[in-house]
Amino acid sequence: MAQKLVPTSVLCLLLALATSSMAGAVCPGNPFFVDLKTGVTSANPQITFKSALANSPAPCTGWKEAVLKIDLKGCTQANVVVEYEGTPKDWTVNLGDSPTNDGYAGDAGTTPNNAEMWILNEDLSVANGGNAPGVIDNPIARLDMALTDSALKFVVKNQYLSLGNPAGLLQTPNTKKLFAIPDTAVGSEGSNIYLGINRTIANPSRRGCGARRVLITLQ
Repeated sequence: MAQKLVPTSVLCLLLALATSSMAGAVCPGNPFFVDLKTGVTSANPQITFKSALANSPAPCTGWKEAVLKIDLKGCTQANVVVEYEGTPKDWTVNLGDSPTNDGYAGDAGTTPNNAEMWILNEDLSVANGGNAPGVIDNPIARLDMALTDSALKFVVKNQYLSLGNPAGLLQTPNTKKLFAIPDTAVGSEGSNIYLGINRTIANPSRRGCGARRVLITLQ
């Protein structure tokens, strides 16, 4: 039986499309780093500043604050390490899958899925805004910690959040209370999650200081 040959030009086009598709699915492995005193940063193409690195006002003079947008397209998880200097004051971390997360689970309802985690002083809380005041689940979990001159690592995946040390793990595969990655609901943020550092994601009046360095890797 005679074989049907594919013209060279068509074959080249198919190879180019396949290569492009594969390249788009690769998760960038280079780390993102930011120092919340010196302002030194390193780059990752899928981690950008939603709110630019800025000087914090009194009583946190000498510190900086920012909000990061983390695009997990092509990736399965984000690894976030927060290093503290001294004892944290007020709001130092706010991790959420909605651009309007602002702590206390009081999301403005811009996305159907709006799980968030925050650290206020030395208390960590995880909640879900439920996209309606009547179904807010706050807290899903709460932990009192000793954070003076310490560090915490968070691993964020679909319906999964781990933290340590001490080690802790939350999973909600059935109730869907945690981060939806990727988020396929209408009006969702797709594969984006957000990280407020020394402030909440959407409310700059909820700010603090003590988070000195943040390292993020995607995989």
